[in-house]
Amino acid sequence: MKILITGATGSIGSGCLRQCLSNPSITTVVAFVRRDLPPDVSNHPKLKCILMQEFSQWPDEILQAHSDAAGMIWAMGTYKGSRAVDLEYPLAFLEAMIRVLESAQARHKFNYVHVGGMFTRQDQEKKLCLLEFPRKLRGLAEMKVVEFANSHEELLKTFVVRPGWVVPHSLTGSQTIAAMLGENWCVRNEELGEFMAWLTIGGGGESTIIENDRIVRKGRELLKLHEASS
Repeated sequence: MKILITGATGSIGSGCLRQCLSNPSITTVVAFVRRDLPPDVSNHPKLKCILMQEFSQWPDEILQAHSDAAGMIWAMGTYKGSRAVDLEYPLAFLEAMIRVLESAQARHKFNYVHVGGMFTRQDQEKKLCLLEFPRKLRGLAEMKVVEFANSHEELLKTFVVRPGWVVPHSLTGSQTIAAMLGENWCVRNEELGEFMAWLTIGGGGESTIIENDRIVRKGRELLKLHEASS
């Protein structure tokens, strides 16, 4: 099974990429990146990298070659807030992908998994004391991708994951830190990555908006199953 991913050079996306590559149900991972990935990842036999400098335009020929993918993990984003990166790029991809799926007469729903955040705000009128612009912008993006999916529900299923603090796998004592803060506030990077990989290849029964506690619980369950089968 093939999946697509953006943001693979970032902290969340790179962790997710590694979980996807280790998932036995995933045969191919296509990463759309601006720069080369580290050699320890880029040489993986499952991985195909496509260098792109402009994510506001998705040529049909690129997406047509991957119209058989199960879905996309959109892990690209900023912390300070960029209207282009956080809002326009994901919508540009969805619009282009829908055109390709329609022309290809796709017979399966394409799963789009969008990385949002616990502290984003979809209410654009609400006043916020801290980081108002990036939190509202990413909240607006969450709303827009869901609205787009609802208008193309015959071909598209969207999931918005809203993690709290994502604890890097490389951080010493990451499991202890996650246990201290609790499943309502943080998630380990490998739990988030495993969960998003599962959603993309057809994890059923999940709601459109998925909060941190559900990500943690299901991610841990999936990791245990993964470890038991390896």
